[in-house]
Amino acid sequence: MSFRAANHMSLSNPVRVFWRALVTGGLIAGLLGAVALDAKAQNANLQRAPGHGDIPVFTDVYDGSEFCADGNGDAPCAVAPVDVPEFDASFVYRFLAYHAQRPFDRFSWQAFTALMSPLEYPGQKTYWETFPTRRDLFAELAYPNPACSDDLPDGHLLLASYLQSTGDTLIDQAGNFVLFETRINPVAADYIIANNLQSKGGRARFAGTGQFIDFPTGHLMAGAESKVKATIVNGDGVQKPDSAIPPSAPGVMGAQLLKFAWRILPPDNAAENARYFTRPARISLGSDQMLDGQATCLDVTVGLVGLHLVQRVASGNGDRWIWSSFEHVDNVPLAANARRPNSIITKEPFENGCLSPGPVDQQYTFYGGMGAVGSPANQPISETLKWADHAPYARLSSGDRPLPPEIVRCWRLFSGTAESNFVWQGKLSGTVWANYMLLGTQWIGNPGGAPFGIGEVPRFLTNSTLESFMQDQPDATCLGCHARATSDAGQAANFTFLLDPGS
Repeated sequence: MSFRAANHMSLSNPVRVFWRALVTGGLIAGLLGAVALDAKAQNANLQRAPGHGDIPVFTDVYDGSEFCADGNGDAPCAVAPVDVPEFDASFVYRFLAYHAQRPFDRFSWQAFTALMSPLEYPGQKTYWETFPTRRDLFAELAYPNPACSDDLPDGHLLLASYLQSTGDTLIDQAGNFVLFETRINPVAADYIIANNLQSKGGRARFAGTGQFIDFPTGHLMAGAESKVKATIVNGDGVQKPDSAIPPSAPGVMGAQLLKFAWRILPPDNAAENARYFTRPARISLGSDQMLDGQATCLDVTVGLVGLHLVQRVASGNGDRWIWSSFEHVDNVPLAANARRPNSIITKEPFENGCLSPGPVDQQYTFYGGMGAVGSPANQPISETLKWADHAPYARLSSGDRPLPPEIVRCWRLFSGTAESNFVWQGKLSGTVWANYMLLGTQWIGNPGGAPFGIGEVPRFLTNSTLESFMQDQPDATCLGCHARATSDAGQAANFTFLLDPGS
């Protein structure tokens, strides 16, 4: 039996048993069935990861073909997945079940490692660094200080955004702003340009045609052999990507959107900085953003702390997107009242907000442990912040340092996702990528309706660096929130806010 067929059977049978229990026994009986199913599926030898709070880790063994999207080899590679072959589009998935989720978490890790290739040479340019940025595509998004792009050294990021989607700012315990960057893969960028969606007038004209915004969908090609592009070996014998799009599994790559969160690394802490994927960066800042009123360019080193990786695939009810979210393992601890990501029984999962676990036994980037156990965490800074021209960069208008917010993770990892992290981190041992974890993979598994949202599975997913202050809200769901996205012409925008650049 092929690996793909074996996985399909392992997904279908337990899920069908679970769904039958749900239908015949009602909602509560179905939930109890999910618990029983999950217990049977897990490896009995549970371990807890030291220093990572209440996140279980497992010792299961994965087949080597899990790690590369073309099914060859037994290690993470530069081949990107284009779809999830095990998905059964004729079946309704209501809850997060171990065997149903595993192929999607595998998809996330394969997509992540392909984009970050070459993994063993983090100093080399990765695939995603060849993708255009949001500011590259949309002319109305000018840099606050355009002079910063002059003579930008090769390999440097040019960053400017430091507001989250809520309009809040996030600063780390060192008192520095977190910066954000959006990248669009060439498939999505070509679609935007071909339809003149990169300008306000073009979006208005497109809406007037009656056409739907419909980004290209990735899909497998039945019976096709993998046509993996070879890498180029440079003069130093180091491999590097030969294309702006990672070589893909047999099939066609769909649109892909990436949103990064970067922290400014202290220059005097080599041991800490070595735990991050880093890039030299220049920060473009206008006069109104600076404490001294002088437009400036800041040259810094940044470390990756968070990433949303969103890819359109054929699998799913309604040809939706798969939403993968990653974080650095040192970001935050779990909230004292953290909940499982399918907490759908209550309408208010966090009636009193997400609560501090109190003092912790390790250093976190966004949590200092200063609050008492059970005190509200994830409180945004209410004062207007300005940039200083030297670290710490975040300042009050008086010039004083603001008190950094205490950020916690409100949603637990699904146990199967924690196991996936354990296995992939083991495969990436010895590289900086072992310090990153998948928070979850969200996909459309059913038609939705109360209390199932738009049909996203798992029901809730947030990232502590990208949605720091809204994790406890009813719309703390990536796909659920983006289902409401429209262009600035008022047209449904196919799950992306990109086409409303001024928002």
